[in-house]
Amino acid sequence: MQRAISLLILLLGLHMTAIGNPFNSEDWWNRLVCEESPAYSSIGDIDTSIVVVSNRAINRGELRFMSEHRNEDSLYYFFVYAYKGKWHVLSVTDLTNAISHIPNKTKDWVIYTEGMGKIFTSNLDRGMMMASQYDVNVILLDYPSITTTKKMIGNYFFAIKNAKRTYKYFTPVLTVIAHQKSMGNICGKLSLFCHSMGNHLIRQIARKDSLKSINDKTWVDNLILNAACVPERNHQKWLSKIKFAKNIYINYNADDYVLAGAEVIGFAHQLGRRPQYPVYTPAQYVNFSKLV
Repeated sequence: MQRAISLLILLLGLHMTAIGNPFNSEDWWNRLVCEESPAYSSIGDIDTSIVVVSNRAINRGELRFMSEHRNEDSLYYFFVYAYKGKWHVLSVTDLTNAISHIPNKTKDWVIYTEGMGKIFTSNLDRGMMMASQYDVNVILLDYPSITTTKKMIGNYFFAIKNAKRTYKYFTPVLTVIAHQKSMGNICGKLSLFCHSMGNHLIRQIARKDSLKSINDKTWVDNLILNAACVPERNHQKWLSKIKFAKNIYINYNADDYVLAGAEVIGFAHQLGRRPQYPVYTPAQYVNFSKLV
């Protein structure tokens, strides 16, 4: 599991760029099949699959059915699976229902949230790739992190605004996952993997005192803060509140040009580029600039 995590981190570092037109093309969206009931007759017929929880607004009846903006009222739950050359997006009622569709619940699990630059299709691509290449069950927490109506700087502020609000949507999701883990419906090792701006999810949960429902016991084996695009200052204070994770990894790279740009725009040192003292001593700080 540790080796797989390391390889995944290196892969993510090589692809941290804003998504252009290919993932928003008609060709890409036509690869998806929306459905209310499964197309397969047996769960053994499907290939790669993931669970997706999204706070995007839905564009009903449109080809690009998941929008670039938040739904303020509710979450949407999907079981996404590869079948007969298409990615089928099965709408389900809740997370428990979505997890019930996972073919092999004994695999290791990754709860994953991305950073800036992902529309719905590109987030699915990342999640399906992760599940396929590393043979893990993936629960993808999807939020709008780029819009075609803005340029790079505008998208930075658009993405960071949405990333900071994810905790309101996804804390209840983590609560359900913790319960499913305790019930034995999620087996194997469980890692919570936050990439780039996605680290605002954990930072805000801790800083906004929203930990109560998920912090009463240890249910996450590895909390991974990868290339964290969050302020470095006082990170030890909010990390010290986290009790639900057995291990905490902070992966940083002083040569990360994306985070260097974020430091200029945000006027703050970024945790994923150069963590400084005081550090959080129970965490493991991993310098990936020495490995790339």
